[in-house]
Amino acid sequence: MDLQLGTDGHPVIDQLSEEGFIDLTFQIHGLSDHGTHYRFHLAASHNNSELGLDVILVKGIKSGFDANMDLMKDHVYRKAVRLIRSGIESDRLVSAIGDFYGADPVPQKMVSEESFTAIALHQGDLDFENECVKLKLFGKDGEPFDEDAYYESFFNVDLANRMVYWNEKDPDYRQPLLRALAAE
Repeated sequence: MDLQLGTDGHPVIDQLSEEGFIDLTFQIHGLSDHGTHYRFHLAASHNNSELGLDVILVKGIKSGFDANMDLMKDHVYRKAVRLIRSGIESDRLVSAIGDFYGADPVPQKMVSEESFTAIALHQGDLDFENECVKLKLFGKDGEPFDEDAYYESFFNVDLANRMVYWNEKDPDYRQPLLRALAAE
């Protein structure tokens, strides 16, 4: 797949969005293996500006479904993905997401960190090093549960090709996601 790049050489963030959805495309930089987790920086381009953030991804995530497509509850991983503000490019990212969502006002700064529960939408063995792994992320899913704060998205991690595709699950989750990522 040929990706459209911005003047900074990073993929244009919203180029793979489908009608009615805001899907985000990032390039992975600085991938490092820390034994229990991977750490990397995500970068994208929007309006000729670099957007980005850091990610910590827990290692050892296993397929979330058995041969009958039943969820394996012991393969649900709390705080499996952590998105970390890396600087002004993270603030520009949250502002761009706010623009895409039609937020008023548009947020100007990202929170320091937001963590997600994850399930791998696969059966069988996973190979993060060599295949794109599709994760479903759950935000603000802790106790006590707050339905107005809760949101879901998809986070497809392709370490081999150094890409991440962060895709919308449902437009109804836009406002909770944006509230979670935006600093007050």
